[in-house]
Amino acid sequence: MKISREKFLAISIIFLSIITGNLVAQDSSSTEYQQIRFFKLNQSNDLYTYLYQSDKYFTDGVNFELAHPVFNNKVSDYFLLGFKETPYRDFSLSFNQDMYTPENTQATEVDSTDRPYAGQLYATYAKYTNQFFKGRKITSRLFFGIQGPWALGKQAQNGVHSAINNEPVKGWDNQLSNGLIFDYELNYMQLIPVSSPITELHYFGIAHIGTLNNFIEAGIRFKIGRFTDSYMNFYGIANPRMNYNFKADDIAKMSPSRRKTIPKRIRALSLEDQAKYINKKLNRKFQLYFFTEATASYFIYDGSVQGSLIQFSPNTYELSYSDYEHSEILGRYGVVIQYSHFYLEYARYLQNDIYKEVGVFGYGKMILSWVF
Repeated sequence: MKISREKFLAISIIFLSIITGNLVAQDSSSTEYQQIRFFKLNQSNDLYTYLYQSDKYFTDGVNFELAHPVFNNKVSDYFLLGFKETPYRDFSLSFNQDMYTPENTQATEVDSTDRPYAGQLYATYAKYTNQFFKGRKITSRLFFGIQGPWALGKQAQNGVHSAINNEPVKGWDNQLSNGLIFDYELNYMQLIPVSSPITELHYFGIAHIGTLNNFIEAGIRFKIGRFTDSYMNFYGIANPRMNYNFKADDIAKMSPSRRKTIPKRIRALSLEDQAKYINKKLNRKFQLYFFTEATASYFIYDGSVQGSLIQFSPNTYELSYSDYEHSEILGRYGVVIQYSHFYLEYARYLQNDIYKEVGVFGYGKMILSWVF
């Protein structure tokens, strides 16, 4: 299926109209939940690693995200799934650019035995809903954008290479042609009842469908250190706008597994004392913790390899379902530090090679955020 540039621009206007359908944020009292507000810069690159450093496959990604109640409108809230009966919900809008390259970035000819070049430019609208007392989270994301030369992957990557005096990447003229990105993702996360006051253990599952990618994923996530809670807003980023003031009746709502995040000596005391502990933990200004994650996914269709299901023009060459491995194993670990409004995260990614089948490749990610 093909689509013209004019139709793509029209669809873009409709998409932006939907996600900004209510540009008046609703005020709430100090006793009610107030959405966290932050600006986040998220940058991924193999330059942030030493071992398994490689300018191949997923080579670079830039993400600008704004979380704000202005993105909470009836239309978006209706179309993005989540828990209905919960006040703990947050919305964000991000703009992203991702770049994928083959292993040999100096060859100018097409290599049908390796992954193709692919540049992506897209917006992501996200809704996060939490059931705090049960330790559950549902995250919904809507993706809209373009894959192909219009995404400016060639210009972005070679611009960086020029700035750091690296050789330019020579095969971008063979990248996948322009195609539509219109995807939807649903992520469910659940607290595992072996957690403690200084640890959290979770399992999660992801289902992703659309014109670009179709896959399922499952994984385990663990963190240890000093933190607030992963089931309050965006995975526990401290919210200076909130003054948490839970009561004894609120603690009584907690599931048995959820209460294991309260120290045993505190659980032996009254519900009022347990509420004081939870309030003190959630109102922390300083966080410092280590995290790790292991996931397994299966790609039914990988659009960064085969092209979008809705192409604007034919691709230079085609790879079929049998030309690459569809099972992926990913490991991630890193550290987070937050003090008041400032948030910094470093993460390291390792993934199996699904094209040459000769081991693993890796990249790093830096996240800098200002909470306001």
